[in-house]
Amino acid sequence: MKKRLIYIGLAAISCIIVLIYSCSKGYNTPAPKNSGVNASVTIQNMAFGPDTLRIATGTKVTWSNADGMTHTVTELNALFDSGNLPSGKTFSYTFTTVGSFKYYCVIHPGMKGVVIVN
Repeated sequence: MKKRLIYIGLAAISCIIVLIYSCSKGYNTPAPKNSGVNASVTIQNMAFGPDTLRIATGTKVTWSNADGMTHTVTELNALFDSGNLPSGKTFSYTFTTVGSFKYYCVIHPGMKGVVIVN
């Protein structure tokens, strides 16, 4: 009976040590969401590629115009707008809220894309 109590006590102490160690290592603390994460969209052949982009909050998206003509990257609710983006230029926006953000090219309204932020 005495040995059994000693084993139970040692097991309890071991569990407490593991719990304290794991808490001190930050295992129970969530890491910041995607700080410094980047994503990209290429504008080419009169299209956004990819036309649907799924990202996490805090992600910076950069659109690069690799087409031979000027385009825009304009969100439907005016959250962001690149203005005229000539060939070879880039535009970036950092998404800080969850949602679905549809955008298009004002010059070529058939060019459409969406960024889905989780």
